Amino acid sequence: MKIDKAFLRNLILYGIIGAISAGADALVFYLLFRHAGVNEFAANVVSVHLGIFLSFFLNSRYNFRKTDQFKRRFTSFYLTGLLGLGLSTLILYLGQQLNADVMITKLFSVVFVALVQFIINRVFAFGDK
Repeated sequence: MKIDKAFLRNLILYGIIGAISAGADALVFYLLFRHAGVNEFAANVVSVHLGIFLSFFLNSRYNFRKTDQFKRRFTSFYLTGLLGLGLSTLILYLGQQLNADVMITKLFSVVFVALVQFIINRVFAFGDK
């Protein structure tokens, strides 16, 4: 991967969009887990899906500016999101085993997973074939 202005622009916007999506993810997780009494793993599934959909819409329109090949791009982005869901669930599980605070563990997982997903999505979901 070449690091140039376009790459840096994508990375910065991905970070901003990721922060918005992660904020929505964390807020929904918090509301479901703390206020609605939903199990943390079920709350994680719901909140991560919301984050995936919001992130795809914002990244495709405003960051990578690619709205063609919608099915292919969304499928790739969604599968990457599911990988992220798996990673975040694993991190939540490990945090539970270590008796770590659930919200701190969730926030750590959001940042770690976002970095992994940026690289995958830039190449596969929004890369040109």
